[in-house]
Amino acid sequence: MESLAYLARQPILDRDGKIYAYELLFRDSPTSDTAIIASDVLATAQVLENVLNNIGIQRLIGNNKAFVNCSRNMLLDNLFGLLNPKYFVLEVLEDVEVDDAVVKAIQRYKSLGFEIALDDFIFNDEFIQRFKPLFPYVNYVKMDVVDNSLEAMTKAAGFFQVLGIKLLAEKVEDEATFKRCQDAGYDYFQGFFFAKPELVTGRKIDATSATILQLILLLRSRPSLEDLCESLSKNTDIATNLLRFVNSNSDTKHSQIETVKDAIVWVGMRNIHEWLMLMLYARPEMGMTPQASPLFQNVSQRAKFLETLAREMDGQNDSFCAKAFMVGLLSRMDALVRAPLETILPDAPTDDEMQEALLNRTGRLGQLLQLADAVELDDSQAIHSAIMDLGLTATQLKYCITESYSWTNN
Repeated sequence: MESLAYLARQPILDRDGKIYAYELLFRDSPTSDTAIIASDVLATAQVLENVLNNIGIQRLIGNNKAFVNCSRNMLLDNLFGLLNPKYFVLEVLEDVEVDDAVVKAIQRYKSLGFEIALDDFIFNDEFIQRFKPLFPYVNYVKMDVVDNSLEAMTKAAGFFQVLGIKLLAEKVEDEATFKRCQDAGYDYFQGFFFAKPELVTGRKIDATSATILQLILLLRSRPSLEDLCESLSKNTDIATNLLRFVNSNSDTKHSQIETVKDAIVWVGMRNIHEWLMLMLYARPEMGMTPQASPLFQNVSQRAKFLETLAREMDGQNDSFCAKAFMVGLLSRMDALVRAPLETILPDAPTDDEMQEALLNRTGRLGQLLQLADAVELDDSQAIHSAIMDLGLTATQLKYCITESYSWTNN
């Protein structure tokens, strides 16, 4: 059976909800429930090889930091000595036995400029005593909101703040938990709370947003210049905004662009798509959703991931690939407009196949969504099942993940 070795990332947010770092996630076995299995050194070496040689650190994390899991063996084998400490945070796993050898290894990494984190810390006497020798070198402690009580989370904040150690709350899956941890004094947050909307019954996307979605769908199907020009020209508001956009550029000051066709030619098909995406996220019903927010990146990355998967499956079918992109985009629209999908879809450019995928996760598009869900949740068994059902390989999966990261970061 083919080895499932893929690289994924989960955002770590600051107190303002902006991306501060990513934790790099890895699986090398479809039946593994933990990030590091039989040969943890080999596993992490493969992750780092992907990052450094195949994907590139800038493409993967931009200017953010990367948290990488470290077992005892990894620390003692000096696996991270060639990494740039500007980007990498070494995350000591919760089952590491702390002895003189581990302390010396941590001291060596600190002297090289690395930051150190403690993973899955349980705030009790046993954990405090076990990791106490590392506290002088630790920059971050990660506290799981499921494994620690609210009282323990609060006490930990005060305890570690005195030591000058930043607190990171893990498994934050809703806004209420996010705010509780903020109030307790936590500095960073990891989880999927940004993807779970506060539902507002009956709210819809407006006509302009629906039109933008239709144009994005049209663009993904690779239309001719004439077809795109005709569609844009039918929508006066969007056409007017496009002309304002191109004529506001300094390069066009001396030659005013007056037609939609000339504007499309000047901007280019790809840039028209990016401009429409920005317009979509600037709509009033989207609220304050800056492009650097984790939700914006999640939506964009998911849409591109589904489109790239679809192209791997059926590269000649532009319609299927366009639908896959739109399904990925719409699958997070409830979080963007804070409304149930059922109230959004009537105004969105969807057919029965797309609606079944979005509401029930059925059909080929639904299977693609299931795979996207599994990758984001780092569920190795679900990932293996999904790629088998779709007839994809682990190599194709890695390629599609890499492409979606690169597209989002660019």
